[in-house]
This record gives sequence, structure tokens and C-alpha cells, in this order.
Amino acid sequence: MVSTKRSLFFSTHFFTTLALFAILINPILAATRRSGNPPSLPPVEKEWTIMVFMAADNNLEAGTENDLNEMETIGSTNHFNILVQLDRNGKYSKKTKMKWTGTKRIFIKKDGDPKTVTSPIVQNLGEVDMASPKALTDFVQWAKKAYPAKRYALILWNHGTGWKEVEPDVSPMIAPLPSLIPQDFANSISYSISYDNTSGTSMNIPTMGETLKRVKTILGRPLDLLGFDACLMQMAEVAYEASPYALFQIASPDQEPEEGWPYDSILKELARAPTMDGKQLGKVIVTAYGASYQMGSQGNRSVTLSLFDLTKTRDFITALDDFSNSMIKNMEEVELVDKARDWALKYTHKDYVDLAHFCSLFSQQTKNPSVKKAIQSLLELIQGNSSNRFVIENAHEGEKFKESRGVSIFLPDRAGIILYENRYKLLSMSKNCAWFRFLEEYKYPGIPYLCITGASLDDENHDGKFTPGESVSVKLTIKNLGKKTLPKVELSCTTSSNFLEAHESKISFSDTPKAGKELIVPGNNLKIKPDVPLNSEIPLVFKLSGNGMPDSVFQISFYIRAPFSSNGQVLLVLTDSFSSASPVLQKMFQTNNVKFDLWDRMLDGELKPEVLKRYLSGWVYVSAQDSSSQQQISNSEIEALSVFLKSGGNIVLSGQDLAFSLRENPFLKNFCKIAFVQDDTNIHVMSGVNGFAGGDTFDIFGGDGANNQKWPDEIDPLQG
Repeated sequence: MVSTKRSLFFSTHFFTTLALFAILINPILAATRRSGNPPSLPPVEKEWTIMVFMAADNNLEAGTENDLNEMETIGSTNHFNILVQLDRNGKYSKKTKMKWTGTKRIFIKKDGDPKTVTSPIVQNLGEVDMASPKALTDFVQWAKKAYPAKRYALILWNHGTGWKEVEPDVSPMIAPLPSLIPQDFANSISYSISYDNTSGTSMNIPTMGETLKRVKTILGRPLDLLGFDACLMQMAEVAYEASPYALFQIASPDQEPEEGWPYDSILKELARAPTMDGKQLGKVIVTAYGASYQMGSQGNRSVTLSLFDLTKTRDFITALDDFSNSMIKNMEEVELVDKARDWALKYTHKDYVDLAHFCSLFSQQTKNPSVKKAIQSLLELIQGNSSNRFVIENAHEGEKFKESRGVSIFLPDRAGIILYENRYKLLSMSKNCAWFRFLEEYKYPGIPYLCITGASLDDENHDGKFTPGESVSVKLTIKNLGKKTLPKVELSCTTSSNFLEAHESKISFSDTPKAGKELIVPGNNLKIKPDVPLNSEIPLVFKLSGNGMPDSVFQISFYIRAPFSSNGQVLLVLTDSFSSASPVLQKMFQTNNVKFDLWDRMLDGELKPEVLKRYLSGWVYVSAQDSSSQQQISNSEIEALSVFLKSGGNIVLSGQDLAFSLRENPFLKNFCKIAFVQDDTNIHVMSGVNGFAGGDTFDIFGGDGANNQKWPDEIDPLQG
């Protein structure tokens, strides 16, 4: 606690007033001796107290120094206090000036040193579990008592995962080898906010809601502004949980760069107008954040940040209820829901969907007037011109976020609903909004819904090359996603190409899958004309129709190629031959006089078992340069590679995002004998273990070619 010393001034008649002064000061001195402290004035109430709960006992630790220095460019003023509770563990920032561990409370003061934190440490708390509700409520209680204000902002600074569970971040700084990681560590950190690696804990969304409830009780009113300087927290589910306890909420629906918020720019504006309210401060933060990443102080990145008016949450949920209920009654258009969900903007996770973009896409397709009306009301609250908007400010910079409207919501595919529904229903929004009931109905609609979920094409000699004159066999995967069955369906196949013997064909079959089941059925067989030019594309459209069910449409295409020939020694498999990595890899073989065959997955299609078999006495080198869905190794290719390895084949896998792409696939553990630890480690070194590379460590840095590691994965070797 900071005390304000009281000054005593003497008149020029010093000696004549000495006796009187002695009488006055003696009781004060006596009280001072008893308390050990000088007497203090009551704390002055300022316009704002900004409370930053900086949970950095994790791999974000190094970023704290930069943010504190940004805060010190302005510092606390006569009008506002800036308070930080910072927890560190000292293992992730050895190159920074701050070396201490534990948890300390800091009163931010202005200084002239942009690289050194000079603000006074007001309290040293020792080791604190920052995921504990008590840690947060104690911080707020202390701040209110020692630094009272007319308005309060609470900023939760940390990793963020939205509402759901994720894998923990485990750094080699903690454990260089898996055997040194405590067995219960990976299971102890769960989800959402305030990761604390020392304690092995984090705060989930229901707990966050209960904690904010106590914060409101301590302050005697809601927070004026709740901020998340963390990733993925601007979700409808998070906002609903926080809405009774804060007036405004600011966060990003997607990932934030490591630099986070530009505190210097934000506080500069607050210093200019310290009487601004929570809404105005929120707008300042959104604007400053967007500008700082558009060739500003923090570089040039695609970012998004938005501000919610939590006092409008009830209106927002009512509109979401109306939309959800109208969708439940309109499940005959479930195919359109699938398409809109697939096309909608995703925020990092494939099931974190921009709500407004999804609604806009669905509105363009639906023919139901009640659904259109409900969508319009919901969109008005998110992106309309009304002063009653729920989203009152939204920054979305870069092509990546051009469709961002600032509200993320959980909208998974059916497998995702099954996986998460037991935990999702524990959220307050799930209990009080029809959105969860819509997801439950979407999972298994109360209609027959036979859907084509996949198609495979096989050429006549099984080498993966569709050549002139060959026959093409088709297999379709059909799943009944509804609760009812159909005795008979019709499958049609059409093409706009003149290179097949027939433009359209139809078949009927009665062997249909039961509710929730899946079947692989033979489709329409095709015949390629013998005079088709090489590299010609042949598009196909399959449509499955039945009485009482929505049509299911699936599109696929293939290219006409020359027959594949091989030397049987080395196969170089490229994700994309136009990639900058392609000539580097080819030159590597050429320089060493290694004859190789080339397979371009973009042009030649997926790797086939029949092709791999030709290289059982040699090597297959697979290069995947990106983690995008188009360039990842597919499940069928993983199966083919697995069979190849079991048969005695040799494989090299290359690509900085391979571990990230395969992180949930057993292939990584069972065949590669490695475990994916985390993405974007910000660690640009590679260390040899178990004898690899003689145990040396390599720095990887810079460039636009093979040594460019902008988002490096971290992997650990397993036994075997």
C-alpha cells in the first residue's frame, strides 16, 4: 500500500510556537512509534484504475517486459492508476533484463527508459497460482482499497482459448525430454484463461464467471471494462458468462500476435481524455490495436479486435434464440447449414465460426422467410447501424479477416458436437439460449438425411493417373445424418466435359445406411474417351435424392495425365511444385547424382499404394510446405504410407508444419516416434537428442527459403 506523507510547516515565530508544536506532535510521534509507519492520508479517488492481471507463468513471459515498458511511456497520472499483478517463472525470458520469479504487484510510473522497467514493486507475493479465483479477487480488492477510482478496467493478460479445452503448452525449458515431464502435468492444465505452468492450472469459463461475480461484489458495481489481452476470447459464450459483471468487453475472436495490445498508444489517449467512460476507452483500444498492426508500432499483421456492449447481451441472446428456433423448425435445409458453416470464416479452430458471416451466407441460400427475418434481426445487432448494437466497434485488418464481424461462436461439425457437447452444455449460454438445442438438432436432424461425405476415383491400373481411354470406377461414402431412413434413393452423375463417353448417368439403390450409420457404395462408372488431351480437367457432380430428404450434392474433378513411369529407387513427393521449396529439393538430389521420380500432389493427386509399392527397395521423400487443408497429408495417404512402412519401405518426411498437421494422428506417435508439443514456439533452435546430429544445437533464422521458420513447431522424441 502506498502512503502519502503529511508535511508540517513552521512559521517564522519558531521559538514562540515551539512549546505548542511539541504538544501537538507528541501524540503523532507516539502513534508513529506504535504503528511503525508515518500517518497516511486517505487514498485519492481518481477517474480510472486500470488493473492488469498479467498471468505470465508460461511461455509468454518474455513479452511482459515490452508491455510494461509501453505502459511506462505514460505511466499513472493524477487522473488514473495503472496496476499490474505479474507472475513469472524465469524460465522463458533469459535474454531479458527481468530475472525474478514469483508474483509481484507493480504501480506503473512514467520513465524515460524504453528498455528497462523502473516502476516500483509495491508488493511481493511470492509464488501465486494465477488461475485461482482468489488470486484475481485479492488483486481487485487490494486495488479498490489502495487505489480507488470512479471507473475500473480489468485486463486479463495471458494465453486464451475461447470456451473449450486445448492441449497445454509445454516448453523444453521445463523439460528437455518427455521422461522429465511429470506424468500428470499434461492433464492438469485444461483450458480458457490464466495458464499457470508452475501450478499446472488454468481458469475455465464457468469459473471465470463465478470469479467475476465476486469482483462485482468487491467493487459494488460491474466493471466498466473487461479486457482480454489474449487469443480467441471474443466469443458469444464468453461474453454471456461475463455479461452480468461488466458493462463492456474487449477481446479478439482470433489469435493475437505476441506483441498484444499497444499500451503506449492506448494510455496516451486516456491521458488526453481521462474522464472517458468504458465504451469510449474500449473504442480507443480497438482503434489503436488495429492501427498498430497496419505498418504501425507493432508491424504489419492481419488482426481483429472488437468491443461488446454487455448491457445489450439480453437483446443479442433473444435474437440468437429466435434464429436458433427458426433453424430448428427448418431442418429440411440442413444441407445449406453445412455449406454455410463450411464457407464461413473460421477463427484458428475449425469450429470457432464468425457468427455474422455464417448468417449472411445462410441467408443468401435459405428460402424460408421466417429464417431470413430472424437472421436480419441478429445481423442488425452485430453489424447494423443501430445505436442498440451488441458489437459497437470492430477492427479487422488484412485479407484474412475481411469477413470478420467481431463475434465468434462454437459451430462444429457433427463429430465436434458429439465430442464437446457434455462440456459445452455446462456453459451459462447453453443453459439459457436455444443455440445449444439447435446444435443438438443439427447433430441428428429429425428427418432422413443421406449425405455424400466423400468420393474416391480409381483408374484402371491403379497408379493414380487417369489416362486417355481408361475406365474410372467410383466409390461414394454415404452417411445418414438424420433420425429416419429411406428405402430407396437415386444417385446421378453429371459432367460439363466432352471427354467422357456419357454426360449423365443415374443409378438407384435400396441398400441405404440406417440413422447415424455410414456405407461405402459403388457409384457411376465412367469411361474416358481415347483422344482426350493431356492435362484436361473433367469435373463431376454427384447428387443423391430421395423422398422427404434434402438433396445431397458433392463435386469432384480429376485431370488427364500421362501414365506414370518410375525408376523404382527414389520418389520425391511435393505438395506443390510451384513452391519455392520445390527447386531446392530437386537440386539437392541432382547435385548428388540421385535419380528420382517426381510426384506433385497438387497435379497428380493423392499418393497411391500402388505407386509406393514400386519404391520398396528405395526411398520416398515427402515434402509438405504448409499446414493448410489443401497441402496437408490426407488420411488415405497416411494409411498408404503406413502400409508402405509396414512392408519395409523407407520414408523421409519434411516440412516445418508437419507435426502441427499430424498432431492428432496416431501416425506421428506410432511411426514417426515423436510427440507434437506446441505450435509457434518462438524458439528458433533445433537440438539433437538420442545421438541425432551428435547432440548439437542449430539456430534457424531469417530468409525466404528452407531456413525461414516463422511459425516453428516443437516436437519431442519418443522411445522406439
